[in-house]
Amino acid sequence: MRKKEACKREYLRLSAVFENWYLKKMKEIEADKNLNKPPKNMLKRLAISENEFYEKYINPYKSLSKQDLETVFKVLAPELIETYIKEGSLLVGCELKLKYDISFTRKENALSWLLFQVDLLGIFKLSKNLKKFLLIPYHQCYYCGKPNYYIRNGKIKKFNLKEILCHKDKCQNSSNPEKHDNCCYAKWVRKRKSLEKALSVVDNLYHDIEDYEDEKLSNEQKAVLNNKLDKIFIDFCENQYQENLKINYTIQESDNKAINLLKISL
Repeated sequence: MRKKEACKREYLRLSAVFENWYLKKMKEIEADKNLNKPPKNMLKRLAISENEFYEKYINPYKSLSKQDLETVFKVLAPELIETYIKEGSLLVGCELKLKYDISFTRKENALSWLLFQVDLLGIFKLSKNLKKFLLIPYHQCYYCGKPNYYIRNGKIKKFNLKEILCHKDKCQNSSNPEKHDNCCYAKWVRKRKSLEKALSVVDNLYHDIEDYEDEKLSNEQKAVLNNKLDKIFIDFCENQYQENLKINYTIQESDNKAINLLKISL
């Protein structure tokens, strides 16, 4: 019977797979942010410098009062619709509504929580590239992000280094997730065990083939099994990332309090 350390040998490559996925996701989120300066390809197309762009297109708006700016937008809206859609298709009383997209903040937060949760799994060590982004929650639920304290049987209880997941009122003190009716402890343990079980199935298949054939796997066989491992783990990451989008708090550290995203209309 193989030792646990040997079982996880095949998982080490998942560290690189996860790093590639994580950095790609970071770039996607970064691309969704509102621009803080004009794109180079646009400046080239307009044949102007960045300073000229601001002087011509941005500063005139910045010099207006709030009231005058609102008036300009109201006049500009039908002009834009007429120019870029179809002349004569204007809606009565239409206005140009500008929205500063801050949804990327919730996406970044979901990704930060995922990085911590993957590290918490302990399947592999995070790469140096990802380790520098890692934040460890301080006195906060590891799953939903609730900070500082919770209510249990009508009493206020503070999170600490041990109380990190179970904070549902009237929950039982037990390591069995079935005793924790839909609380964060049960949700996390079930997801972790499901992932570990799925990975172990492929891991066992890897070694069963070697034991049965009494020789090492071919490169083709390794590629097939590695792809299975990759898919299982990345599917977990994608699903947990989507779940983390519901988290309303940023990760707080001992000297940095959690921010409630609901208070900034996210």
